Order: sequence, then C-alpha cells, then structure tokens
Amino acid sequence: MFKSRRKFLAYLGAAGIPVTLGTGSLFLGSMKLEAHQTKVATPRPETPPPTLITNTYKAPELDIHNWDWQIADNLAVAKKTNRERPADLILHDHRIKTLKSTVSRLKRLQNHIGYGNFNIIGWDQSLKLAKRQSSIGAFEKAELDLIEEVFSSDADNMGFYGEKVVTQISSTIPRKEIKKIPGTGHYLFKGSSIKMYDKIRKDIGDDIVLTSGIRSVVKQVYLFLNKATQVGGNLSTASYSLAPPGHSFHAIGDFDVGKVNFGRRNFTAEFANTDEFKKLADLGYIDIRYPENNPFGVRYEPWHIKVV
Repeated sequence: MFKSRRKFLAYLGAAGIPVTLGTGSLFLGSMKLEAHQTKVATPRPETPPPTLITNTYKAPELDIHNWDWQIADNLAVAKKTNRERPADLILHDHRIKTLKSTVSRLKRLQNHIGYGNFNIIGWDQSLKLAKRQSSIGAFEKAELDLIEEVFSSDADNMGFYGEKVVTQISSTIPRKEIKKIPGTGHYLFKGSSIKMYDKIRKDIGDDIVLTSGIRSVVKQVYLFLNKATQVGGNLSTASYSLAPPGHSFHAIGDFDVGKVNFGRRNFTAEFANTDEFKKLADLGYIDIRYPENNPFGVRYEPWHIKVV
C-alpha cells in the first residue's frame, strides 16, 4: 500500500497518530525494525485523537547566566504547516529519563569548560573530559546510544528537510580556522563568515551584534536535546525550532545576528520588525537561511544569515 517509509509516516501524521520510540540500536530510519523498537499508538474510537505533544509544554525557568535559553528554550510550540507532516517522532516515556540525564551532563560539561569553548569542542574531546572530571561524570551507555541515534537518524522522519552538512559525529573544528569575536562569547570561521559579519557591522553600525556563531556537533546536540526535554521528548517539534545535530549550518559558516539590548526577541519573528532587520534587507547582499514559508520544515528565522 505504501511505497516508502516516509509516505507511511506522513499517512500516520495526517491521521494524528504519533510514533512512540522505544529502545533500539537505531530507532529512526532503521531497515530492521523489531516489535519493541517502534510502536504505533492507535487511539480507541471513544477517545479523542492524540495531541501533537504527549506531555504538556511548560516554559522553563529562565537562567540569565545561560545564554542558550534565548536560542533553544524560550520558543512557542507550533505545528508545521508548510508541507505534509509525517507522524511525530516522540521518545518513549522510559527514555525521557535518559534524555534529561544526557542534557544535564552536557550542561555540566559546558559549565566546566566555559560557554565559548563549548561552542567549538569536539565529541571525542568531550568524552575524554567528561570521564576525567568527576564533576561531569562519564557518559552512560544509554546516553551515548541516544546521542548516536539522534545524530545518525534520517531527519526527514522528524519533518526536517534540510541538508545534513556534518556526517561524522567525531568531526572537529580546527582552531587555526576560527576567530573569537570580542564581547559575544562566539566564534566565526575566518574568511567568508568574518568578512560578512564585518561588512554588516560596517554598513549598519554597532546596533547589530553577533548572537550565535559556530556551533560544533556537541553544541548542537545539547541545544536540540535540551529543546526536546521541554516538549515531552517530541523530536519533531524540537526540529521545528532547531536543526537536528549534523544539519546545522552553524557548524560550517552561518551565523545569527540581533539588535543590541533586544534580548530573547532576537530569536523570534519580532526581529523582522526592527530597524536593524530592515537595514539588513536593504543591503542587497544578505540572504536568510530560513525565510518565511521555507520548504525545510523550519520556522521563520530572520536573524539567521546564510553564508555557505
């Protein structure tokens, strides 16, 4: 009846049926699906259809000392409407504990090495450091399995249709190819990224600032899983706000800009109403990676400058 897995998942999505994900060596896109790996929750006739999210969304308490809440946590939950949506991929309840412990460990790692260094740290280095530092603790097998599964999965099954630009979880960012931008806590790649940023600042002025630069695989894993904890383990919803690990162009050159003193609103559509964005649009040489009604299954991001 269905010629591909994507069409089957899209059928389930149209019917409002979420796919709950249990334990398995590959819970997404696997060619070998065992009964305990993927379960389809079929509603009873007398019950209402399942909601988009299994658990009620609760806005997190904001930590002003953790800059990442601006990017990942303070986002409204919304359905994807720009193309046919596959069934939501939702972590099974028994994996939520693993999800939270993974995020907590990554946060301890970030606190230990500092915000700026965490933006560019490699995966192998992270594993060694976590194992060596008792304040972080070595990653547990279940946590490593979850990270590997999310990274290696087919993002199409989450409803994210962007390109995978980093294919190896162990990829690293050479220090000689990057530069830290003073006063921001972020790095940019030398060459096109820094030239673009410097030109923007020259043409618009000091009222515009870098809000997110290079993000390594480790950083993107943290942001993505952190968002997933806020939406009941719903990976499809998380992918609407953040590119799944390996799919973020921040890893190879893109960056975000915002208005000085505009805070978290720099990561909302409100930024498009600022004079700074209007000046960006008038420059003539700026492209936005995720414009309105884009085909990638991503929300509108007027702050995301396309470089690569």
